Amino acid sequence: MGGVQEVPDAARAAARAVEPMATVPVWLVNLAALSWRLVVIVAMVAAAWFIGSTLATVTAAVAVAIVVGAVLAPATLRLRRRGRSTTAAAAIVWAASLLVVVVLAVALALAFLPYVADLVATIQGGTGDLGSWLATLSLPPVAASLAADAVGAAEAVVGDAASAVAAQAAGVVTSLVLATFLVFFFLRDGDRAWAWCVQGMDAPRQQRITTAGQAALGRIGGYLVGTTVLSAVVAVTDLVFMVLLDVPLPVPMAVLVFLSGYIPYFGGIVTTLLVLALTLGSVGAVPTLVMIVLLAVRNALMAWALRPTVYGRSVRLHPALVLIALPAGFQIAGVIGLFAAVPLAAVVLAVASAVVAVIEPDPAPPLPGLVPAWLDRMAQWSWRLLAALALVALVVVSFTVIPLVLVPVVLGVILAATFAPAVEALVRRGRSRGSSSAIVLGGTSLGIAMVLLLTVGVLVQEGAAIAASATAGADAVNDAAGGSLGILVGAVSSLGLSAVATLVSLSRGIAAAAVVVVLSLLLGFYLLRDGGLLWARVVARARPATADEVRATGRRSFEVLGGYMYGTAAISLVGAGSQLVIMLLLDIPLAVPVFVLSFLLCFIPYIGGFISTGAALLLTIATGSPLAIAVMVVWTLVFNIVTGNIVSPIVYGKTVHLHPAVVLVAIPIGSTVAGVMGMLLVVPLLGVVAVSWRTVVRVMAAGSADSGLSVPGAGTAGATGDGGVLAPD
Repeated sequence: MGGVQEVPDAARAAARAVEPMATVPVWLVNLAALSWRLVVIVAMVAAAWFIGSTLATVTAAVAVAIVVGAVLAPATLRLRRRGRSTTAAAAIVWAASLLVVVVLAVALALAFLPYVADLVATIQGGTGDLGSWLATLSLPPVAASLAADAVGAAEAVVGDAASAVAAQAAGVVTSLVLATFLVFFFLRDGDRAWAWCVQGMDAPRQQRITTAGQAALGRIGGYLVGTTVLSAVVAVTDLVFMVLLDVPLPVPMAVLVFLSGYIPYFGGIVTTLLVLALTLGSVGAVPTLVMIVLLAVRNALMAWALRPTVYGRSVRLHPALVLIALPAGFQIAGVIGLFAAVPLAAVVLAVASAVVAVIEPDPAPPLPGLVPAWLDRMAQWSWRLLAALALVALVVVSFTVIPLVLVPVVLGVILAATFAPAVEALVRRGRSRGSSSAIVLGGTSLGIAMVLLLTVGVLVQEGAAIAASATAGADAVNDAAGGSLGILVGAVSSLGLSAVATLVSLSRGIAAAAVVVVLSLLLGFYLLRDGGLLWARVVARARPATADEVRATGRRSFEVLGGYMYGTAAISLVGAGSQLVIMLLLDIPLAVPVFVLSFLLCFIPYIGGFISTGAALLLTIATGSPLAIAVMVVWTLVFNIVTGNIVSPIVYGKTVHLHPAVVLVAIPIGSTVAGVMGMLLVVPLLGVVAVSWRTVVRVMAAGSADSGLSVPGAGTAGATGDGGVLAPD
């Protein structure tokens, strides 16, 4: 754009009316017009970066699910074209790929994990030998000092890398488990989710962005397949070279080389240096020189012949972009971010031109010559999204700063929604609303209070025994695997100690919990008695055109909260009860405390049931017979598969109207934001959002139209001092 675009006379007159004073140079006006837009876009990117880093587990899981889903999507589509249903095709591909991945993961773990300590020690010994050899040379003092510092840094890096991987092991496992379930839902419903995202666009723009997205996903699949092939070739050749040169630990080193091949540039460089250090530390200098020659020949052949053939037309990024994407991925999502950074960056670049074309306004508003229309549109979205994020952050901070005020309000609303049907039943029988509310809430609260007191007492008394037995079960599994599952033992032990500490802290903080419970009960009573009148006053302030819709949305939101609590309680009771029966039949100790724990944990969708059944399985491994262990393994698998893929999606889909993938992602987000309370409340709150957001948007849009303000996407724009659409006030 070379200057201000042609506009109608009315718009030109409006622009002249707000023309800046003659004392402000035109170049400064144009610079300011460009600057504020760039500033808000960068601020939005920084906010997204912060959110992604804070929610690293979810970010990594979604990234892995996108990459793996892109690889498996063609197979799913082929099964659909052959007549399979959407669910059946996704389930077949997902189950087959999961089986392959699990077998490979177990094989790689058994080949690598038991030898990590020996591998690190041998590599550090090689760097030490290199330092000793350099010390024998007649180097200048400055060069000798630099060489010694480099060797010391290399030894520290090896040790620090091993410690960092061990520290991130729990987070990596959590992300991979979450990504495993997300892959299934992406394969089954990814096309419907995409159609929902682009439904507001016209047909040409939908086609353009969809074509770009499909091409990007195809290239991701080609990239991942090509990287797997090249990593396997490098690992096998390194294995052969180490065996020929009699280098120790060739198999675990080859596994490390294979895994690091998914990290462009850095992975290959680091593992090559590690192979050389291992060779030098174990067999000497001459074999190390031979290894250098072999690796150089292999790398040259791969660069000239194999790499272009394998990758073909898949992901191609400039090395500078790769060097930027890798540290960015690591900063956001840790080790998993290194694996997913390059393919996701390629997706962004592949669809960038299509996104620019989609957001380009038509007709273009009057803008300074330095400001493209698409940049202005991005800026308008960015500052408004920043304002919305600030509001969300304010709400979250309020919950953490004044929990004794807001938490009882939320719990009171949930209690009122849960017991409203019982109150209505008593009212229909002739009782007053006040007495009905007192009877229902008082009687139920007394029963719940007694159950909770008994539950806390049992768990505090038996919590240490449950944690110890679970750790013993993990030790037994580790011993059966030849000591290669030490990470599992550490994770179970850490989780058990954390759970016991949480129970003890809850028992000590019973006074604060009692205050929250009392306030929640009182608010629940008043909402049951007077909630209808309060809501009527709120609806009375709405515009007549939207009052009926607001009233209906409030009713649906109330039903969502009550239905969610009933559905979750049913799932928890059935799951914990069936587990109790199995443990009693198998004569497994601590069956009643585990039943109580399972019932409470199952109120956390998906994850709670996974943890509770895992604890029961570990208890069985620690104390049961081989037959009991086999029965519990089968029951655990069947329970989690049926609950996770059949029961929970049906219940949550009908009660809170949320897709299972949304529920899966919401749980760790709630945990990060507000701990256990966040995991318990995030799903019902999202359910309320799911049934009310359209009404909220329509009410806000109607209010903007009535007041003469522009609505995003409506094709109107107000004038500003720089000739663009409405700038931040």
